[in-house]
Formats: sequence, structure tokens, C-alpha cells
Amino acid sequence: TVTGALIAQRALHSSVLLPRACSAQTPPAAMFARPVDDPHRNTLRPTVTGTSAIGIKYKGGVMLATDTIACYGNWLRYKDVQRIHQVSQDTILAMNGEMSDFQKVQQILEQKRIAEYCMDDGSTQTTAELHSFLTRTMYQKRCKFDPLWNMLLVGGFRDGEAYLGYTDLYGTGFTDNYLATGLGMYMALPLMRNQWTPDMTEAEARILLETALKICYYRDTRASNKVQIARVDATGVHIDEPITLKGEWNHARFVEGSAKAGDGGW
Repeated sequence: TVTGALIAQRALHSSVLLPRACSAQTPPAAMFARPVDDPHRNTLRPTVTGTSAIGIKYKGGVMLATDTIACYGNWLRYKDVQRIHQVSQDTILAMNGEMSDFQKVQQILEQKRIAEYCMDDGSTQTTAELHSFLTRTMYQKRCKFDPLWNMLLVGGFRDGEAYLGYTDLYGTGFTDNYLATGLGMYMALPLMRNQWTPDMTEAEARILLETALKICYYRDTRASNKVQIARVDATGVHIDEPITLKGEWNHARFVEGSAKAGDGGW
């Protein structure tokens, strides 16, 4: 009958429009429970992190530097971590932020390198192109609310020209003659702004970087005096072994303290 058909049609529509999670038989708590079999989680709070990365151009190349610490919260948990990665024969990458997301960045770049190798056309991407690719990737991940929680410095040297770029988890991208991430933005950049010159030599650039890293070590509780420096020039990529910077802790204010009680307290 017509009445029976209408009743059946309404029942069908109600079963389609009424989700199972909202049915009367489902407990209220189960409506908001996270699926047990879904292992995917986005990075909402960094866990194992690295601190400042610093980069600088000099006459004939680019130099990047980081320390070797990876912190678990405030605990200096991993003390021999390399936070500088060689991307290609003329490009290097230094990071600040979540270590697992940095590993993901390395995987993305390796997949791109393999795809480029399979093309077998003798062409390789420049540092500027890789920097642009990373910036677009970070922006795309951010728009999906699944950011790669990193601040990255990209340095390279090709055809007599040095390149130094910055990108972060928001997809921000720009270039400059000297760059820093993390607390180094506040501690290292003013120093480099005052002392950097376009014609500085490799030795002068290294001294300036070591001084900036030492200041970060003094002021950043998550920094270390064990650092690693890498450079790119006409001869290729060179990543040095870590070195230990000597600190100076006998300043008068360190010894006297603010109350001048002789206990070194603030």
C-alpha cells in the first residue's frame, strides 16, 4: 500500500541519516572515543628536540653549525646527535625542532633524490629549488594540521654563488646572508649582524660561528658546548667531526651573584 511504502521509505532515510555513533544503543562515552586500531597521530607537541641552528655566508661558500644535543623534554638525553644532513653534492641542511619530524624530512628528500636519479637526464636540483620544495612541503603539511615541527636552514654553493635559506613548520621561507633558528634568533643574530662582512674568509666565518654557538651555550639551557660545523664550497660538502668549545665561567657576575654574597646566585 501507499502508507506502507511511505513508512518503509522513512525508515530507510532515518537509517542513512542517523550515524551509528549517534544511535540509541551506543553508550555516550563510545561516541567520542578514539579508534583503538588507528595508530596515526599528528605532532602536537615536540618530544625529542634539538635547539639552535646557525648559518652564514662567506667569500667562497656557506657554513652551517649546530650542537649535538637532542633533549627529551628538559633532559639532555642524547648527546651525540648529528643535526646536519647532506642533501646533495652541493647542498646541506641543518635543523632545529622535533627529531622524528627531521627524520621524515630526510626521507622525503631521499625519495626525491631517488626519483631525480631515475630520470637519468644529468640534471640535479639547485639549492634554491630544494629550498622552495621544502617550503612548499612544510606549508602543505601545516595546512593538513600535521606539521613537520622543524625550523630548517638550507645552504649550498653552485656556479660561484652561495645560497642560504630558511623555512619552518608554517611554510615561511626567505633567504639572507646569515640566519639562525630557535633561541639563536635572539642571541646569535645580533652578533652576526654586527660582525658579518661580505668578504669574510672561511676562517673568520668559523670564528664568528663558534662565538655565536658559545653565546647560545651560555644562555640556552638545552644547548651544549659540543658542536658540529659543516661547509659547502667549490670543492663540495664538508661535514666536520664534532668539537668541544671551551666556556668561560669566571666572569665577575657569575662569581659574585646579584646579591654579591659570593655564592654565584642570581
